[in-house]
Amino acid sequence: MSTTIIIPTKNEVKGIKTVLPKLNKEWADEWLVIDGKSTDGTIEEAEKLGFKVIQQHGNGLGNAYREGVKNSHSENVLFFSPDGNCIPDDIPKLIKKRDEGDYDIVQISRFGKKGISEDDTLITGFGNRMFTFLVNVFFGGKFTDALFGFKIIKKSVFQNLNLDGEFLTLEQQISIKSCKNHLKTCEIDGVEPKRIGGGSKMQPLTTGRQLSYQIIKEFIFWK
Repeated sequence: MSTTIIIPTKNEVKGIKTVLPKLNKEWADEWLVIDGKSTDGTIEEAEKLGFKVIQQHGNGLGNAYREGVKNSHSENVLFFSPDGNCIPDDIPKLIKKRDEGDYDIVQISRFGKKGISEDDTLITGFGNRMFTFLVNVFFGGKFTDALFGFKIIKKSVFQNLNLDGEFLTLEQQISIKSCKNHLKTCEIDGVEPKRIGGGSKMQPLTTGRQLSYQIIKEFIFWK
């Protein structure tokens, strides 16, 4: 089955220069960089490396995902972050696993038996595990990592889930709705290296409130 790699960017020129040269274009049928109005040379660097860049019309990671899926021409879409948190060599592993089991979603797990996050702090590591636990308890999931965005998903499945989340609420929403819709999912243990070019913009308290609210909303309004 065909696969499009979607790479959302916003002022990630350091990651683009370091990570994109490690990507083997033969791994996928189509590569799309969805850029959220970068001003640091991200667009120019990606184009120089031969990647197609689509200017994002809206704002936010969720919007970038949706625009990428809309512009893709493949049966599957794979989301890859160029900030250093995703290991390029895991891309063919995700594609191979999806094809072997005809899974709806295959994702990398940082917290499986052989998984590790080199980027988490004590607070974010606790939060990731806690919200994964809550997704499993409330929605019957079997995840070890419900919040990591390094995944491959059938394009038709993504479109049918009617996702409206942003950033980590988007990742959690994908996990929640995969449970509610009884999708066939699979995790591959992997490593999350440290970010390239600075720390995360995520604010733990604000994000924690957003994730909590989403769990309550998705549980109450089950459909």
